[in-house]
Amino acid sequence: MNTACYQPSGRVPVALLPLSLLGLLTVVPCAWIYAWAISKVPLLVGAFLAFGYSAVLGLIVSAVAVGAKVRNPGWMSKTGIVFALAGWYCQWVFWLMLLAGSQAGEPLQLALRLAADPAGMFGVASDIATSGGVTIRKAVVPAFIVALIWLGELAMHLMLPSFMGRLRACEPFCETSRRWARKEVVERRFAMLGSDDVERLAADPALLPALLLPLAADAPDYAELTLYRCAASDSFASLVNITSHPGDRGRPEKKQELLVDYLRLPGMDVDALIAQLMQPQPAEQSDDTERPADPELAPALAFLQDGAHEQACTAAAAQLNSDDPAVQSDALRICALACSGLERWSEARYYWQALFDHEPTAHNALQAATTSVMAGATAHGVDWVEQAAELNLRSRELPMLQVWIGFVTALGRVGQERAALPYLEKIRQVYAELGTTDATVLYAQRIPFFGAFLDNTRPLVRAALDDEQGRRWYASLLPSLDDRGRQELTTWLDEAFGESACQQPTA
Repeated sequence: MNTACYQPSGRVPVALLPLSLLGLLTVVPCAWIYAWAISKVPLLVGAFLAFGYSAVLGLIVSAVAVGAKVRNPGWMSKTGIVFALAGWYCQWVFWLMLLAGSQAGEPLQLALRLAADPAGMFGVASDIATSGGVTIRKAVVPAFIVALIWLGELAMHLMLPSFMGRLRACEPFCETSRRWARKEVVERRFAMLGSDDVERLAADPALLPALLLPLAADAPDYAELTLYRCAASDSFASLVNITSHPGDRGRPEKKQELLVDYLRLPGMDVDALIAQLMQPQPAEQSDDTERPADPELAPALAFLQDGAHEQACTAAAAQLNSDDPAVQSDALRICALACSGLERWSEARYYWQALFDHEPTAHNALQAATTSVMAGATAHGVDWVEQAAELNLRSRELPMLQVWIGFVTALGRVGQERAALPYLEKIRQVYAELGTTDATVLYAQRIPFFGAFLDNTRPLVRAALDDEQGRRWYASLLPSLDDRGRQELTTWLDEAFGESACQQPTA
């Protein structure tokens, strides 16, 4: 039975043994270079060299895993430890050889003699550790510092090759074609995803293209998609959220959060998926009054931008019967915006609904919902906002909170605060499910800051509920919030509703 994410088969081909022996031979010259370099540099630089040597050992282990086609992370982790110990031992042989100098005989003979006598090597190391330290570039390093350095170096060597070997064996492998999946990073930035998006993807990977909303190429916070192509079986995808933070020296630093690793894409055509994700997107407009390309509508747009809404509507209405569907859509949009500016809500509602027939987007459905409310047709507005939410779930055209906030705002403007309560509860539920009021987390998920939510919803809640009910409405969030959020909400409740409200008997 296929799992939602790739799981290694656990196979260990016989080729692991000869390739491991070949890899161990490769370690020998690397150990010689490291031993020579470590004896020539200061201690601080030596720490970086030690890390580099561990990384080289890890790369050798990874190459062995790739060549032998090992799909058992546990085995490759143990193989990494073997390589780490071998590299550590060879490095000691060459370091002691260099320390002894030419007086101890030919270098090759000395190296072989040391390698064949581990007890003798241990004795030499013990003598060094108890003789007052080691002289490095005319500086004497105390014995206990030397011992700590040796232990830290060994720990580093043991960790990195083992980790890199395990990591490589975990990558997707096509058991049918007996080849490793080909890794490909999609060169496009997408809107960051949340935990609910990941859960939906795990349940239905076909939602992947619908959930990935393209962003500008220089967006600082984004999701990155990596695909793993398999020739004769399912392909896989990994998703990472990447956020930018100001570093200590003013330079931006990136933080990565793995969302899902090796998600199975059953039966999905990777080439078609990439083509869909890389399709050119319409330029993001700062508002709906961006000048259309059609010269027929240039006068209408100019009137609209100058605030001459009546003239804009008249000029755009003359193009409603155009043979060009794009001109019709733009004309309807200008008419809708102009009538909204004139507060002729029934006409604005008509134009937004007509535009939706041309462009069935979540944005246009939301505009139809809000203008229906403003026109006094609240029931129709409810139908439209539900349709907007359903469309937005598939397209992720807007942050979902923007749908509810826009509709609630319209209801508040016409005094329908009671009708707004179910949608206020949807907004409140977002904060309850998230559980944190941290501004960075809220910003990353395009959610208004917690203080803004409290202040902006307060007039609506107080108009719909009495003080005691209003306090309870907000207080229901307390069990779901983090400590900082509970403290902030408690303080705000006392300021907004007063101390007396919490002292009244509850039903």
